[in-house]
Amino acid sequence: MDDFRLDFNEVNKSMGVNLEKKTYRNERRKTVHLLPFPTRNPERVLFDNGFMPIIAGALRKLNGFPIESTGGVKYAEDIMARGKYKDNKAEAMFSHFLKNQLNQIEQGEIYDLSQITSIPMSERKPERVGEKELIHYVHDTFLVNHREEILDGLNFKTSDNIILQLLIPEKETASKISMPIYRTHFKKLEQQFKADFLLLLKHPKFLLENIDLFFAHYTFISTSQLILQVSRYQQFDEDNWIKIYFLYHEEKAARWREAYKHGYQLLRTSMLNFYVHEHLINIVSQVPFIKKENVLYHEIYQTVKEYGSEAESAYLDSLHDWMETYFIEVNESNYTYIRHNNIPDTWKEMAKFIRPNIDKAMNSRFTLAFDSLFSKYYYKHGGSLGKLTGISQRQILLLVALSVGEERLELNKLWDAFEKRGVYLDYQTREIIVETLDRLNYIEKQSDSGDAQYVKPVL
Repeated sequence: MDDFRLDFNEVNKSMGVNLEKKTYRNERRKTVHLLPFPTRNPERVLFDNGFMPIIAGALRKLNGFPIESTGGVKYAEDIMARGKYKDNKAEAMFSHFLKNQLNQIEQGEIYDLSQITSIPMSERKPERVGEKELIHYVHDTFLVNHREEILDGLNFKTSDNIILQLLIPEKETASKISMPIYRTHFKKLEQQFKADFLLLLKHPKFLLENIDLFFAHYTFISTSQLILQVSRYQQFDEDNWIKIYFLYHEEKAARWREAYKHGYQLLRTSMLNFYVHEHLINIVSQVPFIKKENVLYHEIYQTVKEYGSEAESAYLDSLHDWMETYFIEVNESNYTYIRHNNIPDTWKEMAKFIRPNIDKAMNSRFTLAFDSLFSKYYYKHGGSLGKLTGISQRQILLLVALSVGEERLELNKLWDAFEKRGVYLDYQTREIIVETLDRLNYIEKQSDSGDAQYVKPVL
């Protein structure tokens, strides 16, 4: 049953195990890529220009263009050299205008979808490392499986505006389409993203105004669910999400509210220990019988179970043998290793030994990288309650636009549509949102009693 045993040579090579020198590295991303967040502070994405550099890079990758390219934006001097001017004053004025326009593009401010791949990555070289991971994650998780449909929907055309034509990037030579690094683990969320993105592409003005929030939302929801679900080991369930509750930015919070108990605090607690999973899953997945890329605990568990009790016994014994022969020999521990007779408890036992071995500073930096995304888009100040998961009016209107589509929707179905997109609200927040939508004239009542209420399209 060697095919079902952990490959000690591969694991030890990946983790830099040396029994004589007592060396060991807490590596990740050897066989499994989980979260797109760095562990080095200089590489943390600060989102100075929002999510636009990430979107631009992901769409460049989708087109087969270099990720780090600016999209071929012409320098103002190059554009100026092609023009004819009435006099020096006219030339100077046009030069000033072009430089301002190009500067806005560099800051993620565009006027037409055709300009989107022109937006560059951060000027700070270390931060571009973190941006690259997010670019790969967004592309691999949401875009690559629907490449033709999305590219057809985007259908970058030359703008009718003469000035915009000058600022549209020259077409680059497409490189070989790169293989995905990450993998989608939530098929329903991926399909919902595709449906929503294709809907928004029919309304380019609305999309242009909200594309930053749209991509950030799906990235936040998918990474949050990964953090919570992977922490459950073999009980990962992509069809039953762990509920993350949000508060409206304008409402007051309280300790008894769902958003306090099942919002940021829940995510923060899971994230603080998540590097253990990033490391451990790259150990326990290094077995010959696993052919799939980026497998998680539950997939390993299900596969072993399908092969039967002998395979399970072989895999289990190899986990114990590796821990006792290598990990414990190299890393000092205050614990006594217990040989459990089932796989999930053995993984948890391994995690118990690995956790003290992970540097606290690394755990902290890893968490800060996730916090940067949270703070930019979902942070609500809760006073003595600390950080809370909040949602703004713009984000609500985006979710309403996606949920309702191009025809009205029954109000009582709106919350189900929100939950399909990963957003859960308690009854108080729902009431405040209804009041807000009513004030903005998006609620249609069939009678004075309000028995039948509909939400009007935002698009």
